[in-house]
Amino acid sequence: MFKLLKGTKLLKVGSNPYVYYISNHTEDIKPYTLFIARKGSNFDPHKIIRQVALKGANAIVLQDRNAFNQLKDLDITVALSDNILKDQALISSRFFNNPSLNLNVIGITGTNGKTSTANILAQYLTFLGKNVGVIGTIKHFYKEHTLGSGRTTPDSIEWFRILRKMKDLGAEYVIAEVSSHALDQHRVYGTKFDGGIFTNLSQDHLDYHKNLENYFLAKKRLVDLILEFNKDGIFVVNIDDNYGRRIYESYKNKLKIYTYGRSEDADFRILDGRLSFSGQHFIALYRDHYLSIFTKLLGEFNIYNISAAMMYLIAKGYDPKCITDLTYQIEPIKGRFEILKSDFIIINDYAHTPDALKKTLKSIKKLKPNRIITVFGAGGNRDRTKRPLMGQIVEEYSDIVIITSDNPRYEDPIQIIEDIKSGMNMTNETYTIVDREKAIEKAIDLAEKNDVILIAGKGHETYQIIGNKIIHFDDIEVAKKYLSLKNLKENCKNKK
Repeated sequence: MFKLLKGTKLLKVGSNPYVYYISNHTEDIKPYTLFIARKGSNFDPHKIIRQVALKGANAIVLQDRNAFNQLKDLDITVALSDNILKDQALISSRFFNNPSLNLNVIGITGTNGKTSTANILAQYLTFLGKNVGVIGTIKHFYKEHTLGSGRTTPDSIEWFRILRKMKDLGAEYVIAEVSSHALDQHRVYGTKFDGGIFTNLSQDHLDYHKNLENYFLAKKRLVDLILEFNKDGIFVVNIDDNYGRRIYESYKNKLKIYTYGRSEDADFRILDGRLSFSGQHFIALYRDHYLSIFTKLLGEFNIYNISAAMMYLIAKGYDPKCITDLTYQIEPIKGRFEILKSDFIIINDYAHTPDALKKTLKSIKKLKPNRIITVFGAGGNRDRTKRPLMGQIVEEYSDIVIITSDNPRYEDPIQIIEDIKSGMNMTNETYTIVDREKAIEKAIDLAEKNDVILIAGKGHETYQIIGNKIIHFDDIEVAKKYLSLKNLKENCKNKK
């Protein structure tokens, strides 16, 4: 036990030195639990810390020394932390036998592209014969084993539990999306990362970070973690992104850092490309070698995501020609430029930030559709300042705009829509339909031959959060339903 508590201040030592479980939830206590008393935004476990001990906690790490008075007469070990978030991560890593020391953990951070880049890199490594786990927004999995879902990057206890489980199942690599919240809250502190990738940074999560600079500083912590726990680690950055260039300039003399993008000084330089609904082809230049790359993945942003993964693998010693040849085998990711084809095209995409919407819509423009019909909303109880920017961008790049609900949570959906409309001129054909299913139905009803419908914001999600209820909702399911109904109607007309 005492090795686990290294770095904390021991206030009291109990007679039993063993712990067999670790938790920071007061309802998740088993006999011989090591309990981390971390204050939450809505609840402080110190207020009921004696009850936690009586439930079976054999050791407790406090954040508030005053709570020690409730525990003085109990035969348990009590320690005090002056940085509960970091200590929780370090204790968790030790409890699960430091799993990252025996894994190649690759962290991917950035505003957009984390999920796609993680899954692309995982597919490459699988093709190369490696055993790969993924921790990310869609789910946490190793081969056929699903180990969790719901949060991009889990709490530090769950993070190290999953790494340990993946290692025990046979994983060699773990590709992990690392969110700004996770970095700010030290959820992955103590992890030995093999390396990392920075995709881009644009406005998001300002409800939490308050400004873009704080958001950037949180993202940048991934590089600092690599420097702290693995001096031989590598880092790959999008040099076209202003914040990516800042990372490069700050760290180029401190660790092995590699770049990708269209900039002339990129190590992996993206050149010309062609896009169609069946795939895209682009040329890249790496050390005087031209690479002709074909992919089923659509969108300019996926050229960047593929380039990030390719640069990482090349930096690790894989042959560029081999990686190029594997690229066409990469399968699209659910909810990321996911396509349904009819006389018109429906695209389901997770784009839920101004930058992601702009990139997605610009990619659609390059396909030269008849019209673009965009269905979108914005999440409730999240960054409100991005809503008018999203409205402005959608209006600029769409012919028809349908504003609807996303996950309103505890906000009034009408007010969220009004926030979006405040950034619009309302010069395009625009509809406000709060019910998301009816909004998708309207888009499909309006669609004509060679139009493209973009359903944006939820992507892979199969739920909608309204108040305290989580209801089943899948954009693609709904789109298929109304596409089928439209086709049936058209068939009936033709038979008359």
